[in-house]
Amino acid sequence: MHTCKHCSTPVKSESEEFCCRGCESVYQLIHDGGLGLFYDLKADDTLAPLRERPFQQKDWKWLLESVNAQNNQQVSTLTLGLSGMSCMACVWLVETVAKKHHGVIETCADNTQGAFELTYQTNNCDIVALADELHRLGYELLPKKLGKQAGTTDSLVVRLGICGALAMNTMAFTLPRYNGMETTEELSSLLTTITVASSTLTLVVGGSYFFKRAWSALRLGGIHMDLPISLGLIISYLGSLVGWATGHEDLFYFDFVAIFTFLMLLGKQLQISSLNRANKRFQTDTTIPEFYSTKSGTQLDTEDIPSDSVIFIPPGTVVPVESRLLSEKADLSLAWITGEPTSQLFHHTDAIPAGAVNQSAESIEVQTNHATSSDDSISKLLATDSRQADNSNRQAQQKAIQVYLGVIILLGILAAISWFVSTNDWVKSLQVLISIYVVSCPCGIGLALPLLDTRSSKFAHSFGIFPLTARFWEQLTHIGKVVFDKTGTLTLDKPELKEPKKLLNLSPSHQDALFTLTRSSLHPLSRSLFSQLIKAGITSSKLQAQVIEIPGKGSELTFADGTSYHLGRPEHAFDGESLHCQFRKNGEIIADFYFAEAARSEAAEAIDRLQRQLNSSCMILSGDSSDRVAKLANQLHIHEHIGDMLPEDKKKQIANLEKEQKVLYLGDGVNDLPALQTASLSGAPFANINMLTADVDFLFTDETMSFLPTMVDISRQRRRRKINLISYTVIYNLTALIVCCAGLMSPLYAAIIMPLSSLISMTIVSKKFTQ
Repeated sequence: MHTCKHCSTPVKSESEEFCCRGCESVYQLIHDGGLGLFYDLKADDTLAPLRERPFQQKDWKWLLESVNAQNNQQVSTLTLGLSGMSCMACVWLVETVAKKHHGVIETCADNTQGAFELTYQTNNCDIVALADELHRLGYELLPKKLGKQAGTTDSLVVRLGICGALAMNTMAFTLPRYNGMETTEELSSLLTTITVASSTLTLVVGGSYFFKRAWSALRLGGIHMDLPISLGLIISYLGSLVGWATGHEDLFYFDFVAIFTFLMLLGKQLQISSLNRANKRFQTDTTIPEFYSTKSGTQLDTEDIPSDSVIFIPPGTVVPVESRLLSEKADLSLAWITGEPTSQLFHHTDAIPAGAVNQSAESIEVQTNHATSSDDSISKLLATDSRQADNSNRQAQQKAIQVYLGVIILLGILAAISWFVSTNDWVKSLQVLISIYVVSCPCGIGLALPLLDTRSSKFAHSFGIFPLTARFWEQLTHIGKVVFDKTGTLTLDKPELKEPKKLLNLSPSHQDALFTLTRSSLHPLSRSLFSQLIKAGITSSKLQAQVIEIPGKGSELTFADGTSYHLGRPEHAFDGESLHCQFRKNGEIIADFYFAEAARSEAAEAIDRLQRQLNSSCMILSGDSSDRVAKLANQLHIHEHIGDMLPEDKKKQIANLEKEQKVLYLGDGVNDLPALQTASLSGAPFANINMLTADVDFLFTDETMSFLPTMVDISRQRRRRKINLISYTVIYNLTALIVCCAGLMSPLYAAIIMPLSSLISMTIVSKKFTQ
């Protein structure tokens, strides 16, 4: 498989070195700057394709405001967000580039939290120039740090480090006893005391993580893998304390407690860090901010905006509640609500629905019709508590754990009683009991399953598939039907230019003007033209004139000599020409550009293959008109399709489908969120405009649909490895339990076979995935 030299995603042919112009540009910039070590550090890590993002022009007004607020200090520190970092190579590149800037004193980039801290000489450092350079490399500064993924804490890393040190301490002071080393009574007592103390601290620091999770699940009536882990730790520790108190070394399992705790924390951290890296590489400045600004500069919490408030809606930001327009005009997109791919022109005092997105170049002013509340349409669409884990899978897992625990507990008790009855030796009986519970702890699975998911995700990354939740791979195994939204999902997030050759036929000066007019625009037609210009190799412009956007008409570029360029709606436009714009110079038409909604490339072939894999037909649910939906469905050989759907209609349809089989829903906007939250599994494309990503299980960067059958194939390979792992675990447990019941499992043997079994388990899941 041939991959891009920058981001390591697949390229279409052997002759191509890069997947897009964006990656090619960044690769060249990195080598021109003498930063080629980045690729040595990155190794085979997969990054998100950059496409046209490095060439877009960003508005850094918010950054200038932050810088100006600190002008009264000689040395200033800014803590910002930074999107695009996914590995330590990214951290190295960002910090190296920043430190080369004049006036920068110290930098600290954190890819786990998406944060960037910069200390600089206030009056001797051009922060905007630094922001532009990072943006050209594919990293975007944001007003605040992105924060941690929900459910993860720094304390887990701290616990892991402490338990690792304590586990080595425990093993080091246990080895002399295993090796039969002759020691004085005082030294032996000291070594044992240190071992007990280290094991106790490990249990308190690391074991408490699993105890709390297991207890919380039990209080809610649930059972998961943390329960057998907790029971194994508690029983082996208590038994070891009895052995220590009575002087019976055959009951010493302190080393097991320490090592097992460390290995289980390691498996948990492996899983979390993998998901965190995937989440952080895609987080951007959100389309729905936490606050909105008023005319007086006051910031209002998005969930607590009073009625009749006058607020500003920045470019690319959503209107949070039904409002009326106070600005003269505004171009707004209703794609998140209706699925329509084009923008609409709103005039002064027009009513604006909640969920409309400002596509004008400047902020617009609106007045809210009522206060925001949990009953508002936008609040309902953004509610994240409706996503529930799949009950049937969870119940099956709980049942399996219940049966497993019941069998192990009963077997341990029966074996201990049998030994006591036959030998009248309570020490041997207790040793048999503890050994059964020790060897049956799910150490191998606890390490191997997170490793399997991590390896599956890493292989999926190379095809533009980025899992974001822990449940992704398990849920994917049970999917029986795939349902698509139309606009932005089956089609790209911008219309397709019908005749790209028209751009190549323009003179260089006209190409420069068109590039300047489109590089900072949010309008879908401008974004489509900009994307085609980048693909054609037109990646920069030296024109310095300012672009003025006129809502409802388009963008204008005027030079000092009076020459002007205009890109916008035709002068005599009529209904049905919404996907048509004109490029004019001094009023004379240079070119007419026509666009069409088109399915993603290779979509028809990919969906045909997917339907054969699942033995089930795919489906389209869209808010767009039924005629448009039917037309696209026919192109893609999808026989089940429904148009003119509201968000709640989609949710009800998915809920009905879920009664028969598990559904994967793919959507891209707020109007899809109820359906995304209802489906067993959900995904979304990662587009250039800011989007919500917190409510989906995975993102895809592949502009084709070819990733779908590949994703199913990876899932099936993962399932086969999981079956092999479970088969080995069953054989291992049966063998080990027989040895324990025979009274032959000493603490030394347990200390040997536990890590050995874990290594074998990890070897089973480490088998290379095939394409």
